[in-house]
Amino acid sequence: MVTVVAQSQTRGRGRFERVWVSPPKGGLYLTVRMPWDTRPLAQAPLVSLGCALALARLCRELGIGSVSLKWPNDLILSGGKAAGILAEMIHPQGVPVLLVGVGIDVDLPGSSLEGVGQPTTTLSRQAGRTLDCECILERFLQLWSEVDRALESDGFACLVEEFRSFSDVEGRTFRLAGTGPTRRIRVRSVQDDGSLEVESLSSGEVITVYGGELLPDAT
Repeated sequence: MVTVVAQSQTRGRGRFERVWVSPPKGGLYLTVRMPWDTRPLAQAPLVSLGCALALARLCRELGIGSVSLKWPNDLILSGGKAAGILAEMIHPQGVPVLLVGVGIDVDLPGSSLEGVGQPTTTLSRQAGRTLDCECILERFLQLWSEVDRALESDGFACLVEEFRSFSDVEGRTFRLAGTGPTRRIRVRSVQDDGSLEVESLSSGEVITVYGGELLPDAT
């Protein structure tokens, strides 16, 4: 496993090719390269959930009270996004490798967060004190390693109750976007395999969702 850390990015990228605002000083931007030739391919999407859970554990350690996880990859603190995760599988020389990018707003000034297009916050602001990026990085990687070892040995079922305790989606309505048409749904629960059980608001059909994005339901 190799971790590459940057103090800033000129072409930061989030899900669906969105720009990730990543100015210097106050943010953590890292990519973890995980060889995937010995683990089940179906487990790869769960790494984002495990990474998010490690972030939630970190925030609780920092004394941050309002911590929630928006499935599958956003850390929300007091209603503002503080971190995001993007996982992608590549196959250099035919060998599967999972790249996990993580962006964390540790201590960015408010001016850097203006114009992002959604409510944002920082770990320092929510903790009520200035946090050191290097210390946050070290502890986050420790926590993530613990979560990933559990995920690899026992699957997501051993973590799902803890993930649900941080979950911010159950019972709420969203617009589900992905590869097909956007549809309005109500989230019923996060399942033991990391998927979502949702109800279509147009048909009442209950379906299982393995990927996509939950957008605010403005109706």
